Amino acid sequence: MGPFLLAWYSLTTTLFQAVQSDVLLSDCKSFFHDAASFIQTFIGWTIDAGQSVAQISTKIPNAFIAGIIYWLLLILVVGIYVAGTGILAILIEIKIIELYKKNCWDVITLLMILTSAVVIIYFGESIKKVMPINLLFLLLFIQGIYLGIRCYLNTLYWTNR
Repeated sequence: MGPFLLAWYSLTTTLFQAVQSDVLLSDCKSFFHDAASFIQTFIGWTIDAGQSVAQISTKIPNAFIAGIIYWLLLILVVGIYVAGTGILAILIEIKIIELYKKNCWDVITLLMILTSAVVIIYFGESIKKVMPINLLFLLLFIQGIYLGIRCYLNTLYWTNR
């Protein structure tokens, strides 16, 4: 019960400090705004591709059937793009979760997450002065590097045994 309460206290304290950090909040808004812009752009590309494919229906002389074919092709292409992208994103998330569970599902990882979050929260303004990087992206990048190192060390440990 003790380690759980300590982890809970550390997490809540860190989150409360993150909410008070103007630089981190600004970067979080920017990060999610950029992600939403990318999704909107991707959906626009998908609809454009669907409309390009659906233009095949203009070769059909019957206007009613051409309209039905146009919408069916548009829905089919957009559906395939969106479903494919969603499935790919889910598979990547599942793989990352499996890597975390297999290689670094322990107290060290919790300490690494909290430490990197605390460093980014408290030294966010100084980090932004040295290098113009989104702090939320930096946190995710650090976690990716950490996961890679842990996977490498775990593989190295098991191959030398």
